[in-house]
Amino acid sequence: MIHNPIIRGFNPDPSITFDGKKYIIATSTFEYYPGVALYTSENLCSWKYETSVMTSRNGFSLLGAKNSSGLYAATIRFHNGRYYMVTTNKNGFGNFISHSDSLTGPWSEALFISRDGIDPSIIFLPDGSCFYTQNGKGGLFGAFIDPESGKLLENLRLISSGLSGYATEAPHIYLKDGMYYLIFAEGGTEYGHHEVVGRSSSIYGPYELREKPILSHVDRKGHMIQATGHADFIELSDGRWIAVFLAIRVPGRAHLHNLGRETFMADVTWQDGWPIIGKNGWVELDEPFSIETIPIKDEYISFESDIAASSALRVRAENASNYKRIGDNLLLHGGDTLSKEKGEPALLLLRQTEFVSAFSATVRTDETLTGKAGVSAFYNSDYHADLFVEKAEDSLRLSFRRKIHDLEVVVCEKIISLSSSVRFEIRTDSEWYVFFADGNEIGRASIASFATEGTMYMTFTGTLLGIFAEDGDGIFVDGFGFKGE
Repeated sequence: MIHNPIIRGFNPDPSITFDGKKYIIATSTFEYYPGVALYTSENLCSWKYETSVMTSRNGFSLLGAKNSSGLYAATIRFHNGRYYMVTTNKNGFGNFISHSDSLTGPWSEALFISRDGIDPSIIFLPDGSCFYTQNGKGGLFGAFIDPESGKLLENLRLISSGLSGYATEAPHIYLKDGMYYLIFAEGGTEYGHHEVVGRSSSIYGPYELREKPILSHVDRKGHMIQATGHADFIELSDGRWIAVFLAIRVPGRAHLHNLGRETFMADVTWQDGWPIIGKNGWVELDEPFSIETIPIKDEYISFESDIAASSALRVRAENASNYKRIGDNLLLHGGDTLSKEKGEPALLLLRQTEFVSAFSATVRTDETLTGKAGVSAFYNSDYHADLFVEKAEDSLRLSFRRKIHDLEVVVCEKIISLSSSVRFEIRTDSEWYVFFADGNEIGRASIASFATEGTMYMTFTGTLLGIFAEDGDGIFVDGFGFKGE
């Protein structure tokens, strides 16, 4: 069985390739640093975080990016010993390509392709040429490209107007049995999301479109899996095809999802010359397949390890000077607040991958504590809940703070006796985030506080849990993350 989602939590817009040894999936990261996460598997069964493409090594940052701006959907491809990644930086740069001879880099700097449109993709053809696609005003566009420089070799031309004409995006082209197959998403990346296919004898089209989506849960109201789409295909060595795609898990009756858009997988069958995903376009949490997948588990990061090599995310920039390892501990130097618009707070985040989880971290409360230090359930700078400690004369002050829309308030404060450390926990389920200090509940927040459906503008990310410092220094002990009860 494929146990979906195969890559859980905030990991949207998956793209897949194979380098002869490993399967590689790329997912979107938006305003989070480092950019474009890469996951690998040798057998399609167990996946692990490998690296990220856009880092300080190739001059990457997202300074000034708005929430849910930054890096949009990427496409990952492997050709003639080299890895190629194309994506969009909505923070003013546009579509670009980066390449590397090693999966772990160094990757090239961002090589500009085009300003308008999103969701770029490439296909390498048997003659060695490379064809580029993206969406744009009026549909899907394509042109041949030099993948080494990013230079288009001809003007972009319209190759398909799509089926419905609404939110036509995420185009990928495949060559099979002499025909070009163009798959793409429509309906917007929410509850109307679905996947469409067209075919043509010419890469430029015109593409004959299949009138019925090849992947859609639009008519499966009440099913936990919703918003299916943004698929990418790969042919396996035995001739079978599979698809990776995004979807959301809705834990209850209300249309709320707090984990973000996740990466799912399903079989692709070919019927009358058309590809179909899953069972006539429907997929399940446990999807029949010839292998048994093992979803990535929640992560715990030890401060003995290299944080930069982990899946931990920061907001907009590396800001290495804000983080200093001291033995088995980590000092966070607080600058920007978590609520600062386009800010770069001292904040290390892990994706929440399960509805039921337990996140923990410990803060030293001796003379090294010079600011506020604690834990956060963080969606973005407009939506977060935080529990932190700070010095208060001859005692300690615990504060539970909420930020929702344009309202920020300290919900409660508690004075406690001086001690050497405070252990924080965030326990989650399908309804609540509950915050604890040394085993005592201090506050809670509903999942609606971290759901796309409850935000005041369109958002594309998911809930992350992490550690932070503001207005000074805080030292965290040993590590942080999901370690269980």
